[in-house]
Amino acid sequence: MSTTEMTGVGKVIRFPIERTEIQRIIGELRQQEEEIKLCLDDLEALNEHIVELTAEYEMLLNRVCELNQINLEGDEDEER
Repeated sequence: MSTTEMTGVGKVIRFPIERTEIQRIIGELRQQEEEIKLCLDDLEALNEHIVELTAEYEMLLNRVCELNQINLEGDEDEER
């Protein structure tokens, strides 16, 4: 593919549009990749927080059941 063309007026220089677009797209891909990494980090932190909350919830629930003398399903198997 030629980067110059002859017209009735003179030479027309064709700029590398494809290369400029590729560079723009690569830049956008890098931005998207960084955003995905940030979201995954946030997701990991949220998951860890959920695990901690769930453990605390289970401890509180077990204590309430203990105070009310309630056996949760599965507790009998654990005691055997």
